[in-house]
Amino acid sequence: MVKLILWLLGLAILGLSIAIIVQPQLARSLSERLNETGYAVSAWGRIVVGLILLLIADTRAWNILFNALGVLLVLAGAYMLFIGFERSKALAIKIANGSENFLRVSGAVGVLLGLLLLSAS
Repeated sequence: MVKLILWLLGLAILGLSIAIIVQPQLARSLSERLNETGYAVSAWGRIVVGLILLLIADTRAWNILFNALGVLLVLAGAYMLFIGFERSKALAIKIANGSENFLRVSGAVGVLLGLLLLSAS
């Protein structure tokens, strides 16, 4: 079950990151279409996935990767809930409307993390 969760998480990160690299406008459209329900589900989803990664970190070979990703996801979800929907949406739009090179580099980092998750499971 844990391996399935890691594979799905790795594939989701990998797929979305490749899509952002190929078409940076996708990040803009996703951030503009964000509604409050999707925002809450995204924030709590990050927290739950982060806690799962922290729980399984000791049972995997790459425990430092899982600990770091778990902490980052929990902090990202908590920060999203802390700043609220409007400020978070404005921040996402500001980042998405920035440099396309920054979005592509962020996508490349996502591809690397997705591959690390797939190889560590």
